Amino acid sequence: VDRGMMTAYPGIFAGGDMVPSERTVTVAIGHGKKAARNIDTWLRGTSVEVAQKHEAATFDKLNTWYYTDAPKTVQPVLDIIRRQSTFEEVLGGLDESNALLEARRCLSCGNCFECDNCYGVCPENAVIKLGPGQRFSFNYDYCKGCGICVTECPCGAIKTEPETI
Repeated sequence: VDRGMMTAYPGIFAGGDMVPSERTVTVAIGHGKKAARNIDTWLRGTSVEVAQKHEAATFDKLNTWYYTDAPKTVQPVLDIIRRQSTFEEVLGGLDESNALLEARRCLSCGNCFECDNCYGVCPENAVIKLGPGQRFSFNYDYCKGCGICVTECPCGAIKTEPETI
C-alpha cells in the first residue's frame, strides 16, 4: 500500500492485519482512520491535506501537580497449570473500572484535554473557548506573552515562541 493506504489497484484500500506493520489494535484503528480520510478524498477527487504533527511534550514540560499518584493496574495473568491445559489467553484484559483507572493515569503529553486552566488563568482574557471538542484559540491582539497559560497547562500543549518584529 502507499502512504494513503491504497493498494496497487486504484480505489482498493487496505490496513491493519492486511498490510505489513505492527499487528496491534491501535495500529489497525490508525490505519482505518487514515484510510477513511483517503477514501473520502479519493471519491471526491480532491487531495489529502496532511495535518502537521505537533511535537509530544517531554516530561519536563508537564505540570504534574495536577495529576494524582496512581499505581499501575495489575493485569491478570493465567497461572502456569492452566496455561498448559487450556487455550485461554495468558494475559487477561482489564474490566471496565480498571480500564477507566488506567486511562486516568494518562498524562496526555502535548495533547490538550480542555481542562480550562489556560482559560481561567489568562489575565488578559486572550484565551477563547471554542466549545466541547474544539479546544481553544488565542487572541494575539490581547495576549501580552506573560506565559502563565504555558506554566499552568498540565499536559504541555501550549508553546510560546519569540516574535520577530
